[in-house]
Amino acid sequence: MPANLTPQYLEAEEAYRRAKTQQEKLAALEEMLRSIPKHKGTEKMQADIKRRIAKLRDEAARAAKKGKADPYRVEREGAGQVFVVGPPNSGKSSVVAALTSAKVVVADYPFATSAPVPGMMKHENVLIQLVDTPPITPDTFPPAMAAALRGGDGLLVTIDASSDDCLDMLEECVGLLREGRATRDGQFLDVLATKVDLAGAAGNAELLAEVFPDLHIQPVSSQTMQGMDLLPRNVFLRLGVIRVYSKPPGRQPDLEAPFVLKEGSTVDDLARAIHKDLHRNMKAARVWGSARFDGQPVPRDYVLADGDIVEFRT
Repeated sequence: MPANLTPQYLEAEEAYRRAKTQQEKLAALEEMLRSIPKHKGTEKMQADIKRRIAKLRDEAARAAKKGKADPYRVEREGAGQVFVVGPPNSGKSSVVAALTSAKVVVADYPFATSAPVPGMMKHENVLIQLVDTPPITPDTFPPAMAAALRGGDGLLVTIDASSDDCLDMLEECVGLLREGRATRDGQFLDVLATKVDLAGAAGNAELLAEVFPDLHIQPVSSQTMQGMDLLPRNVFLRLGVIRVYSKPPGRQPDLEAPFVLKEGSTVDDLARAIHKDLHRNMKAARVWGSARFDGQPVPRDYVLADGDIVEFRT
């Protein structure tokens, strides 16, 4: 079958030949992949372009590592760090753009996101970091990116539920993450069935939930915002954290400034999180919320619950 290459592809190919820097070559290859006709006659060409993209990204990651800068590393912020990952054109950037003010690239062509882009998602009185990531495929998943994902508190996998291939895409994507050692114990892995506003997508989302019962499948649409209002709370609950407030004696707590701790944390852990001197000098503590009665005196090893208010005495 003839390739029937478009003028846009030929221009991008010429730009690749003229490119002098690694970044120029990468940009040209990404444009080649975007503009190449998608049919059986170009499958080998597409695979070759993807391999070259992956190679350039891997070389850039290794070079940055030598220079002590990791292009995939994102400084943690907020109550947790959650990476949004998925195959090309699965709706990752649209989800992050809808829930945060991050300056992501939302486009209808693949590989529009070339580096991680963090943004902050609000759930009630806490912020959670969402990180948009470059798309992953069997040919484009650098080890440095896998290492960055492994350091997060959770992964949200986006799958285009309007695609007839959504089952295969989810199986392949989750397989890549696990085989690439991008997941770890204690980290949650959920799936967003995106574009459920499109024809057939709602039924596909139900099918995904049936075939993959061990995964949390959440149908969403960044266009109609269907299901998007549930995401902040769902992510917060999956992080396994609690919000606790410190109350100075005789004063009211600041309910807009919680301390975020792991589930199972104690009064002692809260004191340590506030200040080492408080942890060392604390003589007594009282709790409002999960205690049997408001202001109940509790020991250092008292396990706190979400929303508890703690008053320390030194």
